[in-house]
Amino acid sequence: MNKISVINGIRGISALWVVISHCCILGGYTGYNPNAKVAVDIFMMISGFLMMYTSDYIDIKEPFENKNNWIRFYLRRFFRVSPAYYLALIVAIFLVDYFVPSFRELALLNNNTVLASIPVDFSAWNILLHITYTFGFFPKQSFSTLLPDWSLSLEMQFYLIFPIIFLFFKKTRSLIKITLFTICILLLSVISKKYFIPHFLEPSLIFYQMPIFLIGIFIYLGTSKLTVFKKQRIVFLVSALLLCIYAILTKDKRDNFYLLFASVLLTICCLENFFSQRINHFFDNKFFKTLSDLSYSVYLFHMFFLSIIGAYIERNLYALGYSPNQCVIIIVFTIIPLTYVTAYFLYKYIELPGIRLGKILIKKFK
Repeated sequence: MNKISVINGIRGISALWVVISHCCILGGYTGYNPNAKVAVDIFMMISGFLMMYTSDYIDIKEPFENKNNWIRFYLRRFFRVSPAYYLALIVAIFLVDYFVPSFRELALLNNNTVLASIPVDFSAWNILLHITYTFGFFPKQSFSTLLPDWSLSLEMQFYLIFPIIFLFFKKTRSLIKITLFTICILLLSVISKKYFIPHFLEPSLIFYQMPIFLIGIFIYLGTSKLTVFKKQRIVFLVSALLLCIYAILTKDKRDNFYLLFASVLLTICCLENFFSQRINHFFDNKFFKTLSDLSYSVYLFHMFFLSIIGAYIERNLYALGYSPNQCVIIIVFTIIPLTYVTAYFLYKYIELPGIRLGKILIKKFK
């Protein structure tokens, strides 16, 4: 499989989408605002793809048949996710007297009583749940720090079960078993949506979101050499399409078409043809690489700037007669540079050293 540079574009644009969408939501924007959760779904789809891609690549050296390689996988993912996230938690704790009141003020300035009344919990118990990423299993704790971290708990749940999923698809050639597996995943999602998710502040259960990760997994299986038979590849790609349609029908009927678009684009770029080469070439540059590299810290830290600075801007500009839409434009052009400059230093001095530390520990573990 060739270099898939389109992933840089999809990840980078999705992170920017989340920032702008949150500015619009909290800032009271009245125009069209694409659902930020769809951007997070796209992240999850990409995550499913990349986990299959990287695990297949290192399978010769670190096969999951050896349980020690499960530990190496978990360490690798932990040190990719945790350093920046733990810093975000520390910042949230230290700025709680500014961050939380500003968030609520900004929401109330735009009559958004739902967001303004979200319970915040920085107790030792809740911090422990967040440090261990288990908060996603608890309805009230799924969004209790005002950080957009519910998806991180979800990612960790996915990583926990991923070695089993990889081994299943590596060893299973039966289309009947694969079909039954997919049906079971869909049933769990439907049951979770009906009986569990309504009680959660954010949809942070893997049982509900697993079909989204599965889209990325199926795209990889449908375009890689891991899948030997053409008939199987077709089944995987059709299944990915059906799961996209499932997301459109059961989630956001309008904006989940973007998930479908991103999935189709990724599929095209995994195939060796003229269009994939041209699209990958378009995204194969320093701009999109940087946009992708900074996406994680941008996602984690933008809410601090949005809450504190956004409240200050609207508090003062509303008094001067500015409309919500005008204020949101000013907020967006203020928040984005601050967030991305901060994300650059976080990526360089927190994320990359964390990744290197993980590699050192993995080598010692061997």
